[in-house]
Amino acid sequence: MFRPEPFRSISFRIAVLYTAFFLGSVLAILGMTYVAASSEMSGILRSAVADDMEHVRLTFQSEGVPGLLHEMDELFESQSEDRFVLMRGRDGKAEGNIPPSLWQEGWVDQAVTPNMAGTSRDLNEAARLHPENEVQFVALGERVGPFEIMIGRNSRVLEETQEIILSAMIWGALLTTLLALFGGFLFSIGPTRRVDEIAVMTRRIVEGRLDLRLPVTKRGDELDRLAADINAMLSRIETLLSSLKQVSADIAHDLRTPLSRLRQNLESVRRRPRPAEDYEAAIDKAIEESDAAIETFNALLRIAQIEAGTRRSRFRRLRLADVVRKTCDVYGEVAADEGHQLTWEELEDGVIEGDEELLTQALANLLENAIRHVPAPGQIAVSVSRAEEAVRLDVADNGPGVAESERDRIFQRLYRLDRSRTTAGSGLGLSLVAAIAELHGGTVRALDNGPGLLIRIEFPSIGEDAERLDYKSV
Repeated sequence: MFRPEPFRSISFRIAVLYTAFFLGSVLAILGMTYVAASSEMSGILRSAVADDMEHVRLTFQSEGVPGLLHEMDELFESQSEDRFVLMRGRDGKAEGNIPPSLWQEGWVDQAVTPNMAGTSRDLNEAARLHPENEVQFVALGERVGPFEIMIGRNSRVLEETQEIILSAMIWGALLTTLLALFGGFLFSIGPTRRVDEIAVMTRRIVEGRLDLRLPVTKRGDELDRLAADINAMLSRIETLLSSLKQVSADIAHDLRTPLSRLRQNLESVRRRPRPAEDYEAAIDKAIEESDAAIETFNALLRIAQIEAGTRRSRFRRLRLADVVRKTCDVYGEVAADEGHQLTWEELEDGVIEGDEELLTQALANLLENAIRHVPAPGQIAVSVSRAEEAVRLDVADNGPGVAESERDRIFQRLYRLDRSRTTAGSGLGLSLVAAIAELHGGTVRALDNGPGLLIRIEFPSIGEDAERLDYKSV
């Protein structure tokens, strides 16, 4: 069955549910009002009849038959199509506007038709005014002295009140339903239109326009929060795809050179017979070129493994200063052999959660990068400090540094400042550092050291004392 789009929206369905709930509440309230009003009106009628009968009874007790007859005369004068009185003596003579056939001791609540009313003009008039041509007769009959007395009322007021309440219930429920459905329809138009806009934009993104983003308004509602999260996801996907394209191009460029050299060397050896020493040298050169290609792939796989978070199971509390000391003890002699001076004196205690092996690898990459690119003699300083809720690791040198426009790009995979790729290296060292920092919930930045380069990694601190660490310090 065809239904307009707003009627199929979640907003409209919620409006319908609330309509049903609210309608049920209204009907329950009006139903209670109906029962309470009916009971109250019935009580008022019965109380009025009982008061009249009580007055007659007390008059007879205090004044006897003469007083009773006088009281009954006053009641006969007040009789009408809404008030009924009957007095019948022992001789069978009856007075009043109630047929003697309706006499009954005790309370009576019954419908009286014209056939039952007989010659009672008031009862017939009351029945004529009733839509169903009857009187709902409420009366009390008692024997007072030598007389049978019945006093009654027409409960037309009670029925009219009940009809008014029932009519209010029906019209109120109908109006509430119509207003709620109309309001639900109006309220569903806006969200439906926004969802349609999101759907159109999503289809365009699926077609390849990853630069597009879902519309976000200033309302800050759940659709805006969802669109903002999806936009963040799209930005991340766009960045990853761009990085993938760049990595693919760089891999092709990096591997083409060693594979071309490998092929040329093998072809040159194959052209004419050579001594065994030349074949051995060619084989060694081919192995060296193959090892360089394999090293590049291993580094890429290692970065992918780290970014997947598979190493988080090896995290534990540790002091970053202890990791720095152990690593710098090893690389101090390496730096000295290359004509550099490596210092690591400013090491504050800072506790983090991490993988000691990966942190050692990150620091080793930074030190090797500085040792390789800083002209000798150079100064390389490693420090650990606390900054608010973070533990900061700085590796600074006094080399040529990196241009500001290149500082954010040096952490990309296979990105190298030497565009000709004539120097050693694969351009993955700093990418591995960035991946390790991200795995630990930290950030890495390249800053100006004036002169030189400062690589700063900030890890979140867990604020634990050194005595509570679960490993043995060196």
